[in-house]
Amino acid sequence: MREIRNILAVSCGYAAAVIGAGFASGQEIVSFFLRYGKMSILGIIVAVFMFSAFSYMVLSCCVSRKIDSYEELLGALFKRDYTRKAVEYATAFFGACTLCVMTACAGEMGMVCFGVGKIYGALVFTVICCAVFMLNAKKILQINSVLGAVIIFGIVFTCFYILRYREHQTFVNGGTIVLSGASYAGYNLLTVGALLAGMSQYLNNKKEAFLSSVVSGAVLFLMIALIWGVLGIYYGKINLGEIPMLTMTIRQGKWLGTAYSVMLAFAVLTTGVSNGFGITDIVGRKIGRKKTALFAVMIAFCMSGSGFSKLIDVLYGICGYIGIGIVIMLMISAVKMRKK
Repeated sequence: MREIRNILAVSCGYAAAVIGAGFASGQEIVSFFLRYGKMSILGIIVAVFMFSAFSYMVLSCCVSRKIDSYEELLGALFKRDYTRKAVEYATAFFGACTLCVMTACAGEMGMVCFGVGKIYGALVFTVICCAVFMLNAKKILQINSVLGAVIIFGIVFTCFYILRYREHQTFVNGGTIVLSGASYAGYNLLTVGALLAGMSQYLNNKKEAFLSSVVSGAVLFLMIALIWGVLGIYYGKINLGEIPMLTMTIRQGKWLGTAYSVMLAFAVLTTGVSNGFGITDIVGRKIGRKKTALFAVMIAFCMSGSGFSKLIDVLYGICGYIGIGIVIMLMISAVKMRKK
């Protein structure tokens, strides 16, 4: 029973790291999949396969070698110091980019839900993140696992509810589907390595690592496919706004809109926490954890003024291709290490 609980905790924590504001809001699904039509389901399959394969690679390496930090994992995979540092810095860079996107989403939510200026929502989120980053790593992982379970249930329930009362049925065609799916997985995987390395302490062997990867992959596929299906009904028919899923839930009724707003706030927090954990784990070794946390949230607050959807299109697009290269490097190194 304890093994099952640990597997579910790791799976939910990993899913929570992937399910950020861009995911739960639907903006990422529109940008990377929906705009390419019905066949974009192939891109979703590619992305989910990469999520599961990467998870198993990291968890199995950490479990077999008793590793529980990203620094140790990179040290085991890369013998050259400059390669290891390049991967670490790229990971920290994307963590900072994601924190900027989360802060921007918090600003958008403040305006949509409470009618206040975007700067105030972003400011509240900045203060909360800074406080959470001061906690130790174990507490951060526990927060992500609990909130991850809440988010997964909320997204699945909401999507099924909207599909039950749908108004339209339409999709748009065309696009570079597989590359877009790989890019989507690539930028998400840049920072989750640090989180997975930390969560590996809850697993005992490679079998549990494999089951955790399969469960998390299945959960992610279900949620991506459901959001893809829901937004596909309305895409091109109505203005979905900066936060498409929140627009959809508000159309269904005030109670569902309010409930989804709370769940989306959890998603913003879990991703902000996950990426903050990655940044403080990497950069904190150089200048200290507290200084890193303060510096990161200040940059995110300043950048959030650029806008939620714009930051997703620009920052995530750049990081996606960087992420593909780094993930391939990590997997090749893991395969070589297993052979030895």
